[in-house]
Amino acid sequence: MLSAWLILLLVTVSVFAPFLANDRPIVYRGSNRFEYRDALRTALVVSAQAMRESGAATDSAETFNRQIERLAIELPDESAAELRSLGKKMEAAIGSSDVSAIGPLRTKLRRTFDIRKTNLRGRWRFPVLASLDWSDILFLTLILLVWTMPVWRPVLRAVISAEHPLGRASGQLALFVVLPTLAAMTWHLSVPQRVDRTNYKSGVWQTAELDLSKTSAHVVFETVTWPPIAYGLDEDNLDAKFLASGERAPDPKDASAEVTWGGPHWLGTDGIGRDILCRMIWGGRISLAVGIVAVSIYMTIGIIVGSIAGYFGGWTDMIISRLIEIVIVFPSFFLILTIVAFIGPSIFNIMVVIGVTGWTGVARLVRGEFLRLGQQEFVLAGRALGYSPLRIIFRHVLPNALAPVLVSATFGIAGAILTESALSFLGFGITIPKPSWGGILASGREAMIRAPWLIYFPGFAIFLTITAYNLVGEALRDAADPRLRGQS
Repeated sequence: MLSAWLILLLVTVSVFAPFLANDRPIVYRGSNRFEYRDALRTALVVSAQAMRESGAATDSAETFNRQIERLAIELPDESAAELRSLGKKMEAAIGSSDVSAIGPLRTKLRRTFDIRKTNLRGRWRFPVLASLDWSDILFLTLILLVWTMPVWRPVLRAVISAEHPLGRASGQLALFVVLPTLAAMTWHLSVPQRVDRTNYKSGVWQTAELDLSKTSAHVVFETVTWPPIAYGLDEDNLDAKFLASGERAPDPKDASAEVTWGGPHWLGTDGIGRDILCRMIWGGRISLAVGIVAVSIYMTIGIIVGSIAGYFGGWTDMIISRLIEIVIVFPSFFLILTIVAFIGPSIFNIMVVIGVTGWTGVARLVRGEFLRLGQQEFVLAGRALGYSPLRIIFRHVLPNALAPVLVSATFGIAGAILTESALSFLGFGITIPKPSWGGILASGREAMIRAPWLIYFPGFAIFLTITAYNLVGEALRDAADPRLRGQS
């Protein structure tokens, strides 16, 4: 149980990585001067292109209108109304390709709403939340459902009785599937994805003495809340190379530099000044995802192939068994190395290759269970009633054969994590800048004496995770076989 809680904690930390380790604030109130300058520059470029290329007038008008709206939300109400009025005139001139009208309006836009002459309004913003995509929302909703089970489970039991046709177990499963899917779809349809290029760490505090016309700060903060590890995934600092655990980056050499945001590097830094704890948290996403997805792939293949071989028998079983023996002869790790070397390293390729090469053990296990259950009375009764083979396989036999398969899957996740770590250590794994525990471990080979923490921390994370999965697998094996549990 301790290992299961540890795995859940590791998965939770990985899922909440954007809120735990990020160079963007979780929430702040203030003005984003960079976005304003970028939108104004884009609007001026679009209007200049419209003066030269009248054929693209419709697209230019739409793009210009979007930039005007980006500018307007940064301004006080009175200035925003004036900007929208000017924007409508320019949009009409761009749409009609009236070059003589665009020029004066463009000049007025540039002079009147220049960032040095305009006071932006402060408003609440959520940069981390805006950076999430649908997959982040899916897993965030799923993990929140797991942690809040003690709250919503009694409510679900009160709503759905034991005699309900849906059933309490089916209701819980439907909740875990439907709610995260709806949340992800809603987010994907309602929140547009965009690249946020704002350097929030160049921000300054809003004070009475601050002269906004002379500052180059991207953001002016009235209040701000940073993540616990306020460093980016690939944020480097050559003045903070190979810092030991708990050390803080030195003060900037330029005395006129803006206020810096950050904190101590709790697990130290690497050879280019990147925070190791931040990369460990984000690397857990890769390492854990590879194990879960790869095992899901080869479990699906193994269950289907093993079910067909065990149920039909005869020539079908013989052909499939020979195929399994041929595939299982090849050393899996060297086969993965060969395939990855040809198709190139990436997280998707690694997950697929591990999944495609690891199905043989599951197939043999499922085949054995089907051979054991194939002559049971409930299977013979299904055949006598004329049930189709698909119904007998997936509705009657397979549910009774899944216990040892789940045990094998738990051990398989640990093996897949170890395989990905080994591939990344050898340089065939996840490519830069995406981190994984094996990749961080590999980066410490050349600095083992100078920065041993680059070996210790990812190595310990891999050891701890694999040990936890193996202990959970042993517990599931004992639970599936009462005789083993009695002997222990």
